[in-house]
Amino acid sequence: MKKIIIVSLLWGFFIPFVFSQNEEHTGGPYLKRIEYNLIMFDDVYNIKSKGDIEKQFFGDFNAPIEFFYSPSFEGASGFRIVKDSMGVYILELKYVSNYNEAQKESSDKYPSIGIPVTIITSLPEDIKQLVIEHNKNQYPKYFEEMPKLFKVETLSFPVSDQFAVKLYEKTVAFIYNFKSKGIQRTILDGYSVTFRTVVENEVWSLKIHMPKGDALKMSDICRQIITDAGTKKLDEQKYINLLDF
Repeated sequence: MKKIIIVSLLWGFFIPFVFSQNEEHTGGPYLKRIEYNLIMFDDVYNIKSKGDIEKQFFGDFNAPIEFFYSPSFEGASGFRIVKDSMGVYILELKYVSNYNEAQKESSDKYPSIGIPVTIITSLPEDIKQLVIEHNKNQYPKYFEEMPKLFKVETLSFPVSDQFAVKLYEKTVAFIYNFKSKGIQRTILDGYSVTFRTVVENEVWSLKIHMPKGDALKMSDICRQIITDAGTKKLDEQKYINLLDF
């Protein structure tokens, strides 16, 4: 495979951005960050906005385009777009291939006690407290162990300049314009998405739990890119058109 070149700043060319429309969000919690892309030295990238699984996916540097999809009860997936040594844009699809196996192994190592509600209400108080304390101690260990067991697979293939530039422009404008609306909603389970891009000397990231409105449109487009890329049936023109919303 051709060596990948890490490209930041304006991704090798000038792109004029027009930030005129505010995206309003009424979904779950979100976190929007703008930080330095590099820390102290030119070869130390700021990856503070990435969680443990994201670091397994994209931990070596911040790509001009990154998208991460994390559902509650399935393996995570995502993609990034970079340039190779020949100046060709490469889409790297990342996904966890052994989620069920890792879940079982972690659960076997740190088992919790599951008791139906109809039964637990009839248990003595001291037994209920023992169950609660046991699970309270096991859950953090279970969730810490499971990502360590994940196997991350990568599929890479070239994409056109037009597709890469369009997605980059839209990602930058989307993060820049994103605003909340109303008050934070409490949403259990579901999924979270993270959008990340590099603009000049900064890395911008936006993590959203259960996006709504235009954030949902953008999320759905990126999730469909993952699906199509996984089957190597990526219709670039379709996405170029979809990104005009």
